[in-house]
Amino acid sequence: MTGKPNSANAIGVVETRGIVALSAGIEAMIKTADVECIAIDRVTSGYLVAAIQGQLAAVRQALDAGAAAVKRYGELRAAQIYPRPSEAAAALLETRRASSFREAVLQLPGGAQS
Repeated sequence: MTGKPNSANAIGVVETRGIVALSAGIEAMIKTADVECIAIDRVTSGYLVAAIQGQLAAVRQALDAGAAAVKRYGELRAAQIYPRPSEAAAALLETRRASSFREAVLQLPGGAQS
């Protein structure tokens, strides 16, 4: 994960309840298609969000697989694709807290890898 949003690529966002469901969703997304996880953040107590980016078709395929995995392991709150986000919108995904949380997830045994 490099974590640098690029507005030239599509962005997919999945929101879930619980770290296990989110981890399963991220793993399914990055194994299904050529996408990169660019952000992971805590929305509120127990609710988490992950964002991926890549070519539109790859993001769509990855988001479908990620949503299915999340549903198997927990609660899917939302899944959304942004085909060509503006640079300002893409930059909103990169926050200090998101970077810190992403690094913490990578430290978990078997942390998400791209």
